[in-house]
Amino acid sequence: MTDDRLHALIAAYGADPAFWPEDERAAAEAHLAADAGRFAAALEEARALDLAFAEADIPDAPSGLAARILAEAPQAARPGASWAGRLGDILFPNGLRWPAGATAAALVMGLTAGVFTAPATADDGYQTASEDLVYGALGYGGFDAYVEEVSG
Repeated sequence: MTDDRLHALIAAYGADPAFWPEDERAAAEAHLAADAGRFAAALEEARALDLAFAEADIPDAPSGLAARILAEAPQAARPGASWAGRLGDILFPNGLRWPAGATAAALVMGLTAGVFTAPATADDGYQTASEDLVYGALGYGGFDAYVEEVSG
């Protein structure tokens, strides 16, 4: 038993050795008896705290409180659920309401941004409809084919 461990026992369990862990009690009492003066301040503080706890009126918990807490607590996994169901419970603990709403909002914002910010397609004026048909049949793009034809 060390001084630090005995201080920890006093701080955690109080001044009364009857409340200390059984497997350490004998060693702690022997260490305390060897030099009680080193632990007098810690014991006095622990006795004051023990007295305050003893005098405190601790109300009883309402009946059924534990059952209500357990009923409202999230379930770790549904019994008999597949691995996909358990993964869904982990990823979406509140159901699919929030992700579905976020997805719908993102879709609406994306479509709106795409429609209102898309540049208008302008006719470059270099090709006629028949040229577009020929270039398209040959596999050339419209303006690139014209640049190749002019520079070539």
